[in-house]
Amino acid sequence: MAIENFIPEVWSANIIEQFHNGTILASIANRSYEGDAKSGNKIHIPGVVDVKVKDYKAGVSGRRTTAADDVASTGVDLLIDQEKAFDFFVDDIDEAQSNADVMGAYTRSASAALIEDAESYLAGMLIAGGTKLSGAKAITDWGGAYAALVAIRKALNAKKVPSAGRYAIVSPSFEEQLLSDASKLTSFQGVGDSTAIREGTVGRLIGMQVVTDPYLPDSKPTAIGLVPEGFVYASQIDKTESLRADNKFADRVRGLHVYGGKVIRPDAVQVYVGA
Repeated sequence: MAIENFIPEVWSANIIEQFHNGTILASIANRSYEGDAKSGNKIHIPGVVDVKVKDYKAGVSGRRTTAADDVASTGVDLLIDQEKAFDFFVDDIDEAQSNADVMGAYTRSASAALIEDAESYLAGMLIAGGTKLSGAKAITDWGGAYAALVAIRKALNAKKVPSAGRYAIVSPSFEEQLLSDASKLTSFQGVGDSTAIREGTVGRLIGMQVVTDPYLPDSKPTAIGLVPEGFVYASQIDKTESLRADNKFADRVRGLHVYGGKVIRPDAVQVYVGA
């Protein structure tokens, strides 16, 4: 056993790769600020003020002029305030690092736990920070599910949210109604940055890629219509280290996952929770 041969970068890279392949919301989110993700960091995200278009015409002087609009500071801060650790024993680090199957088993297990934690956090964040549609009705069949997606589309359109890149993230019970006998979902080749998005895509409907997320709260059928620009997420495996176990002949591998997320455009995250 050789702790001195432990390569933290190898373990971190494998865990991160498994993590990215298994996430849905974390893969969809705007992750432009990933490099600044350190525990306790506050990342400033500058806002973009909508530009106004005005008539260019002659004033009282007879000359055509234009005046610049004032620019207000609309930035928001993203706090990296989530810290979650993984900690497990490895019988032989040297063997694990040299055997892809052995190492893969450890990193898949660690990644699965990190995925569940981060995706559950993001699901709750979107529901709390997004715009909750009023007048939601019970969803007990295809018609109810379809009406909910129409309401989401209407809300996105009303707020002039770009039509390109729209997602409808749905809970398992919502998916059940979408896949009922009367379903009008069109066949759609799943695309996306992660395996989970491709595998979770159940079709395309009224301009949205419909993806099932098992980590959405599911006490009631729930759907979230969004675009990636509506929320941000940043994360890093901040530390990975190995040490000798105190009470057994094994090595101990542990690491720290830090992350933070925020809804920065509530109008671009429309939430429908069935009554």
